[in-house]
Amino acid sequence: MQKPQSSGNQEKLEKGALLLMEKLLKKGYRASIDEDTFREYSVKVAVEDKGNVCVYYSPSKDAYKITLKEIKDENTAHEISSLWESKKKKSIKDSVYADKGYEADVDGSYFSEVTSWASIIRKDGEIIAELSGLVDTTGIKNSHQIAGEIKAVIETIKYCRNNKIKKLRLYYDYNGLKYWAKGIWRAKIFITQYYQNFMKDVKIDIDWVKIESHTGVYWNELADKLAKKEIQKAISN
Repeated sequence: MQKPQSSGNQEKLEKGALLLMEKLLKKGYRASIDEDTFREYSVKVAVEDKGNVCVYYSPSKDAYKITLKEIKDENTAHEISSLWESKKKKSIKDSVYADKGYEADVDGSYFSEVTSWASIIRKDGEIIAELSGLVDTTGIKNSHQIAGEIKAVIETIKYCRNNKIKKLRLYYDYNGLKYWAKGIWRAKIFITQYYQNFMKDVKIDIDWVKIESHTGVYWNELADKLAKKEIQKAISN
């Protein structure tokens, strides 16, 4: 057997690998560090019956990332990625997040006459649901991205109802979502009228939190990517 290459960052790599393994264990995965794979900036974590996750460490940024090329099952790779991202250290911009109770970031996207939506719902900072899809824009074609934003809120509310969630901190980047919901803005077209009527019957205690879009705010960026992924899939089919 080839002797593993020594690593000046081995202590840091072990720390990152153990962090990943702790997350995996909580979800029922059995994992271990492959001692033969230590390199200067990386090490592999073997996930039983699933493949390897490569953990990278950047000394200049004092930060970790993982790659999942050796995890063949797409669903497993997605779950591991979500587990890793759910506890990733956030930037200063993300101090807006409470990481307590139920929180959700919603977003919509529009490209090439396709509208999509996404919502990332968390409990105490941990992802419990990633919701996304396309919007049937029949009769509302001019609503573009707004229809996606509205759909994201509606589906988030439905999820909360189905799971008996009574209080939600909701992060959004388009003012109309709050203003139509609270009757501050008059709904003039069908999609906004439908949304306003829907929100009138909502019994959930919603704490509306406005954030700026495309400014690197962590969960908002992930919701944006999730919505865009739906459009990419639709266009490629």
